[in-house]
Amino acid sequence: EFSCDERFRQYLLQHSLDDCPRLEDIRHRLLSTRIVVGTTTALNSRLNLLGMKRFSLAIIDEASQILEPHLIALFSAMHGDMPAIGRFVMIGDHKQLPAVVGQREDESVVNDPLLREIGLTDCRLSLFERLLSRYSEDPTVTYMLHRQGRMHRDIADFPDRMFYGGKLDVVPLPHQVAMLPQQVAHAGRLARLVLTRRVVFLPSPMPKDSPSDKVNLEEAGMIADLACAIYEAEGEGFDPRDTMGVIVPYRNQIAAVRLAIARKGIPLLGDISVDTVERYQGSQRKYIIYGFTVQRRYQLKFLTSGSFVENGALIDRRLNVAMTRAQEHLIMIGNPEVLCAHPLYRQLYTTFAGSPDRKA
Repeated sequence: EFSCDERFRQYLLQHSLDDCPRLEDIRHRLLSTRIVVGTTTALNSRLNLLGMKRFSLAIIDEASQILEPHLIALFSAMHGDMPAIGRFVMIGDHKQLPAVVGQREDESVVNDPLLREIGLTDCRLSLFERLLSRYSEDPTVTYMLHRQGRMHRDIADFPDRMFYGGKLDVVPLPHQVAMLPQQVAHAGRLARLVLTRRVVFLPSPMPKDSPSDKVNLEEAGMIADLACAIYEAEGEGFDPRDTMGVIVPYRNQIAAVRLAIARKGIPLLGDISVDTVERYQGSQRKYIIYGFTVQRRYQLKFLTSGSFVENGALIDRRLNVAMTRAQEHLIMIGNPEVLCAHPLYRQLYTTFAGSPDRKA
């Protein structure tokens, strides 16, 4: 219950049945409810519901993160002599982060020829990915949603070109087509930089002293300064739940960023979300600060893990997720000497850091 937004707790099963003292009342309530929302875990543990009630359609959200064993019971559930669910629609994005799997590639590979014939080659892949590999060119089975309502078009431009083949477009919502102010009065240098740019890449120096390669104190300090600048720029409109978020690749760096922010002495900044890319998938903020943290070239392997090539384009899932969390402003911080050893990050840096703001 405590992981559910307060606005929706009244709809949780235990509260929806508060006025149902008898089993027959509960049964009637369930049978008369047209729409049921739940996680795959919750529904798999309540398959008796599918024995009571037949559903015409199931929509599976974030399907690219759900492995086949989590869906097979729902696909095979029966209601009398008929399937308990008539049709399935899976919605997902295989260019964002996949399911978290502990097994290595050599442990997950499938060698059975019959399974490989239907595209089941790796147990780490979702059913969504397997079906997409078979039916991606069949318009009767697969359809791509082209309009996104989160990012301003200038933020979406780089991920769209690099990862989606230029097929994305805005809805558009007002914040997606809004113009930036040319000048910002009564604001410090960092606040002016943030408010007058949609996307900016700030180069960070190599730390002089670092407890580990997973902690970058220079970047933590820069992030804290930026957080103060955003707080200053937003004024009374600052809301730690919606205004700003910080993404870093390591938990060690999360602690360093929180400590640097705490030293600023602004209580509201202590409530902003500072987390990894994995935890940020599905979320968004008006301002996103992405600190790459890495100090050694070997760390680029972790930073780009999960990347794959599609139609000749390198799809960096982590970078895609991080960049597409921002609604109106995206600020990236990293050491160009390290990052530019990778061709994709070199292009990212030259795209967004080649301006006089870099010298400031």
